[in-house]
Amino acid sequence: MVTRRPKVRFLREVWMRVKDPGAIRRARLRAGYTQYDLAALARCTQAAISALETGAMRGCSQDLGSTIAKYLDRDVEDLFEAHVGSRAHRVTNAAGSVRQVAV
Repeated sequence: MVTRRPKVRFLREVWMRVKDPGAIRRARLRAGYTQYDLAALARCTQAAISALETGAMRGCSQDLGSTIAKYLDRDVEDLFEAHVGSRAHRVTNAAGSVRQVAV
């Protein structure tokens, strides 16, 4: 039996908070991507991009935030605030798995 090693996409030490959800949408439209296109590039779901743009999902992992900023040709600091050293109670990597962090 072959077991697959899970992707390392969840960094508990650093998480990103969305500064302005509308800025992500405006940058995505300016770049000419649909939500589905950006999700495919960032390796997450279209629902995660939608939740980031509407404000339903306020935080994401550092690597997802930096990947989104890279494809939108924006600085990470323009779209997200980094929270270094503070642990979020619930952070998603936007790939469907949610981990609970003990406080």
